Amino acid sequence: MTIRDEVRSHWWPREGWWPGRLVYTWHLTFEGAPQLHRLAERYQQALTAVGGHNPVPVRWLHLTVQSVGWVDEVADETLDQVIQAVAVRLGRLAPVELTFDRPAVMDEGVVLAPTPVEPLREIWGEIRKGIAEVTGEAPTAAEQVGGFHPHVSLTYVNTPGPARPYVEALGGVDAEPVRVNVDRVTLIVQNRVLEPEWVYRWSTHAVVPLGGDNGA
Repeated sequence: MTIRDEVRSHWWPREGWWPGRLVYTWHLTFEGAPQLHRLAERYQQALTAVGGHNPVPVRWLHLTVQSVGWVDEVADETLDQVIQAVAVRLGRLAPVELTFDRPAVMDEGVVLAPTPVEPLREIWGEIRKGIAEVTGEAPTAAEQVGGFHPHVSLTYVNTPGPARPYVEALGGVDAEPVRVNVDRVTLIVQNRVLEPEWVYRWSTHAVVPLGGDNGA
């Protein structure tokens, strides 16, 4: 991710992702992290005076890790094998405590980037290995062409323009960092909902624990 002077709309057409098409993807979700919810709402409130963006409801806060594939293209048997392969690998990793502090204005939205990053890269790498073990090829994802940069989006830009109003609004917030314990990774069925909601929604397909010793 690169911090820019200008922002652009997040809602440009993604190849293959037409309205109503669903995707299997591994995420960190934060249903049980009220402290993160409060931090997100604090910064979102500061941005209410800035137009041209769509805040993410706290129930849909997420950290994208790795997609598996379109629901209409991934066979049930393949998906079950991927879940098992990933579960074995993630069962060997310890839970992670993440810290979320100040947000950053990126090219398509405002995000919170957690620290430390290295444990998240390890989770990402093990998920990719698990997928490749089943499919025979390394997974690809359009959002990770430039590599894996873990972040939680607070709002998505819908109108191109200068980044300065976002930066100035966020600069007036005095908030303490929060810590979130991550002890699982979730395989979701995700839908990209456009007008009028402009949000990512999902249902949970499987939950894999970290440190669960799944076959290790």
